Amino acid sequence: MGNSENPSILAAMAGITDGDFANYCLLEGGAGMVTIGGYPIGREMITASVKVAQRGRKEFILQVGKEASEILREAQIISSLTSLIINLRLNNLKDTRKFIHRFEDLIIERPIIEINAHCRQSEISQIGGGQGLLQRFDVLTNIIKAFHSKDFKISLKVRGNVIHPDILIPRVNQWQLDFLHIDSYKTGEKGTDLGLLEHYVNEINAPLIGNNSVVDKKSAQAILSTGAQYFSVARAARKNPLIFKTFVKNF
Repeated sequence: MGNSENPSILAAMAGITDGDFANYCLLEGGAGMVTIGGYPIGREMITASVKVAQRGRKEFILQVGKEASEILREAQIISSLTSLIINLRLNNLKDTRKFIHRFEDLIIERPIIEINAHCRQSEISQIGGGQGLLQRFDVLTNIIKAFHSKDFKISLKVRGNVIHPDILIPRVNQWQLDFLHIDSYKTGEKGTDLGLLEHYVNEINAPLIGNNSVVDKKSAQAILSTGAQYFSVARAARKNPLIFKTFVKNF
């Protein structure tokens, strides 16, 4: 996965992490891996993203039926597709299969696909996307299988406090994910739940990406101290895309 000596990853931020921003974080900023997206796939998800954007949040708005080509255009900006993660918002198998069919015909190298079971915007979750996928394990299982059948590596991004680890961990191990990306925030508190990350590290059979409140080297090292193989950065990178260099120095 990217540069194994550099555990830092630019996390997806809807409407922000496009190809240009991500490539700058990779080449100039010092990130080990970068994520573009989250991108909505299918008419339902695109319509939901439009609704979110209408109330003032930044979003990527794609054209229905042209999602694959539009995402490819952004992916091709990245200097190394082996250092790229593409975060997708999906809510059904039909649109997933359509996207995969179009996308695999366009792309030669395989970036990592990150399934977004993380977004908590009501417009997204109410139609079974984002964190709503965690209530629809049958759909999520089939989406994962569809990407694996075409030799894509899969990252699943979730919020750690949405579903109990005892429920999610057996599923993660059944899905044979390539990476589990956990936003381990504490409800109503600042900082990240390091105990939660450590619990997942000890129980899952996939490398773990730890996320939440990484703003400096100390907070990055705290996530790695749990045994997580990687940490991801969002808002701090938006403020300063060069911040990754300070994280990884002397790692």
